[in-house]
Amino acid sequence: MSQSLDRPESDARRRRVLRRRILSRVAMIEEVEARQMLGVPPEATEPLAPGLIQLLRFRVSGVWRYPSFQFDLSNHRVHLDFVPVIAAARAAGWSDYRLLNWMMRSHLDFDELPADALRVRGNDVLMAFLRESETECHG
Repeated sequence: MSQSLDRPESDARRRRVLRRRILSRVAMIEEVEARQMLGVPPEATEPLAPGLIQLLRFRVSGVWRYPSFQFDLSNHRVHLDFVPVIAAARAAGWSDYRLLNWMMRSHLDFDELPADALRVRGNDVLMAFLRESETECHG
């Protein structure tokens, strides 16, 4: 088989491996837990659960899971400082995997991961993300 015909399959395989690697580094909670924490009835459909729709979620082994850094676990709500970050990522056209990868990689602005810095330096995380996601202009 020619190399050009093998490429789409190998690219898809590489993407799957990368996605699994990214997801393996993240503490997650299952959708049932997320609904309970946010007070969303288990029978509610997604349009009735807007707090969950706006968040990062990934299907892992057939179950929807949410990265736990998105939640303020002590106050049983979505982490308020994450909402503008995810909104900015979606406005910039970033995929959920790309944003998750960015949140879980070391960043020069922090002594910790952006996902961990979110708890006490939420606005700094947003500003760092906005700098990272700006379209480069060369003039």
